[in-house]
Amino acid sequence: MAAYPSPTGRTRGDSAAEHPLIMAVDPLAEVFYKPRTVTVMVVGLCLLAYFSEALVPGSRDFSWEERGKHGAWALVGTFLAYSALYAPHTLMIRPHPIVWRVVHGMTLLYMLFLVLLLFMGEDQARQSLKYLYPELGVPLDERAYGNDCRVYTPDHPESKFANIRDTVLDEFVLAHLFGWVAKGLIFRDWKILLFLSIGFELMELTFNHMLPNFNECWWDSWILDVVLCNNIGMIFGLYLIKARRRYGDEWVGVSSQPTIFLKVKRLFLQFTPESVETYDWQMLSSPKRCVQCLTLAAFCLACEVNAFFLKFVLWVPPRNPLNTYRLFIFFLMVIPAVNEYYDFITRPEVNKLGVFTWIFLSCTIIEFLIIIKFGREFFDLPWPYAVKVSWVWAASATAVALCVWTIRLKQKSKLKTQ
Repeated sequence: MAAYPSPTGRTRGDSAAEHPLIMAVDPLAEVFYKPRTVTVMVVGLCLLAYFSEALVPGSRDFSWEERGKHGAWALVGTFLAYSALYAPHTLMIRPHPIVWRVVHGMTLLYMLFLVLLLFMGEDQARQSLKYLYPELGVPLDERAYGNDCRVYTPDHPESKFANIRDTVLDEFVLAHLFGWVAKGLIFRDWKILLFLSIGFELMELTFNHMLPNFNECWWDSWILDVVLCNNIGMIFGLYLIKARRRYGDEWVGVSSQPTIFLKVKRLFLQFTPESVETYDWQMLSSPKRCVQCLTLAAFCLACEVNAFFLKFVLWVPPRNPLNTYRLFIFFLMVIPAVNEYYDFITRPEVNKLGVFTWIFLSCTIIEFLIIIKFGREFFDLPWPYAVKVSWVWAASATAVALCVWTIRLKQKSKLKTQ
């Protein structure tokens, strides 16, 4: 969702457009693009003084635990306010650059929270989450979806296809579908989306001896998930990208719209990207590009798998809001991260990872370290022989194919130079 300068309107020197990619600001919205650093500082410090009871004797009797929570939220608010004002610019400018500076602050806070958890002991980390939600800190009973894989259940009193009915009506099906719509909006390429779809089912087969949650029926994994749910989400996400591209990249501001309806429509479009480009990852164009795309896919799959392992080792039930908060943070993080990574591998002049890509990779690795540290007591079963052999063969075949591919390309380039 990269943004590009508008060819008309203000110049960069105008005070209303501080972001290097913003060269035109609608007069009606100009007030939102003027810096308010002193105002934010004064209001923020007044709020801190009031809620901390720094200037007047404490009239409210809070426990040390409540005061700790209040201080933690004040810390978060202060950091996000600083991020909104001074965090680095990104390629994202809709609906407003400040939104993505706040997202940058949120992702940094999440990464620091993971670092704190990493240095705790198992019980200490699990019990510390009770400060957020008192019902946490107790072992979970993981749900297994593959206990009864019959398609036809003639003995069931309510339905002869009870297993399929229960799976389709599961509370997480809509979340699964919307997740693939989001992936379609983010990756924008059918081939890499299909690779991720099949790859996640292989991850479930790989780890189902560790997590009962990954133990699914074959028709659930390969028909309901891969063939139906995932593809429907991908198609809809790619359709939204295609529909948004029809509007083009040049915009007329809200104040210049002739009717109320068009003004409202233009205001709504402010929450969409200024321009939308399709991604052509060209995964098979060269060995280097293939490795780069496989690296992105591996980290995205690791991020998804981490979600299941984290809630298991930290004793967080599936319905707890912490799972939703994590998904929301990663969703906002991955939108610019994938865009930055695409620029990194397709544009030779870009020689370093973007800030969101760096944070995304770091968070995924830190989560993996937490899972390893806290999961030693749970994941002591040996790897199934079929899983080990399959992955050894797959890794070996991929390595050999990349080597042969590289050698043949070098030979062809030598023949051309002769």
